[in-house]
Amino acid sequence: IINISLKKIFPFLCACLFVCIQGFAQDDIIPPVPDPPKLVNNFSKELPDFLSASQQQALENKLVAFNNSTSNQIVIVIVDDLGGYAPYEYASRLGNKWGVGQQKIKNGIVILIKPTESDGNRREVFISPSAGLQGAIPDAATSRIVSNEILPQFKKGNFYEGLDRATNVLMSLAKAE
Repeated sequence: IINISLKKIFPFLCACLFVCIQGFAQDDIIPPVPDPPKLVNNFSKELPDFLSASQQQALENKLVAFNNSTSNQIVIVIVDDLGGYAPYEYASRLGNKWGVGQQKIKNGIVILIKPTESDGNRREVFISPSAGLQGAIPDAATSRIVSNEILPQFKKGNFYEGLDRATNVLMSLAKAE
């Protein structure tokens, strides 16, 4: 029989509790699935007009039509804070929490945008394809799409144009899978 005193295990239990609470607190930074579900989601309080209503609707219509015709799903999410997560981790957690794409085939793509600089954190744009689309859309392709399609337009203030171009490229690559 092992005899462990409470004095010896108390620090360990406190550390475990802290880690669990930290994990739950960070998971709260991922927004809940919108009700009703949408494919273009602007949660930014700092830039609520990142896309105009008509631009947001045009992208939504385009992404819904793509989803309906291929079963692949692209979601655009705009947030002010990544809650300490790296962009790839935030996008992956969001995709899993929201169930982006079909879970059996893992055919979803999250386009994550953090358009503002805050608390010393820089702006971020990241594209995260699910495992089922990584053959057609590898990391090198997502980096090129961000560098060649999104960022040049964002630098000009053409946020819709950057996202429209990026989704065109992603759709053409995902159709091949």
